[in-house]
Amino acid sequence: MSDRARWGTTLLAPLLITAMAAGGVAAGWVVIGPTGPVFAAVTQGFLLAWAALGFPHRCEIPDWGWLRVRRWEPRLYAGVGVELFGTVLDLIGWNRVVTAERGFDGTRRGLGILDQHTRRSEIGHSAGMVISVGLAIAAMVWGSWVGALWLVGLAMPVHLYPAWLQRLVRARIQALQQRIAMR
Repeated sequence: MSDRARWGTTLLAPLLITAMAAGGVAAGWVVIGPTGPVFAAVTQGFLLAWAALGFPHRCEIPDWGWLRVRRWEPRLYAGVGVELFGTVLDLIGWNRVVTAERGFDGTRRGLGILDQHTRRSEIGHSAGMVISVGLAIAAMVWGSWVGALWLVGLAMPVHLYPAWLQRLVRARIQALQQRIAMR
């Protein structure tokens, strides 16, 4: 397969997934209405699927400045309970699923692969959070403060905390990479 054809198929799947998620959210808005927990749960389901499937697994994310974890961030995340959130994900078995998908082999080379996975996951969840806030604003304009609160309230454990958890994992990766570089 030529590079151009490969690029086209690589781009087509995320676009199709994005269109399906957007269509699902739009249909939910029309059929359910943005006024309560059902629409918020359906929306977060679509956005979570989109975050998980919409970003190509082979996509290399550059070292954008905002993706670098600052030294003060791990303390902030610990303070707002992100580590506890990670423990809950361990208890319910979610982290086993994610660990299997990441394929981290514990090697130095594997650190780069793990770093890229956290970047893709953070971007997907951050986009889901931004979309949720946008939909919440639209719900407020529509006249549903309750619907807006449900959208943002459910987006926090589905998108905000997972994005912060990725940053916490990446802080550990960055610290380990610095120690390796100093040897």
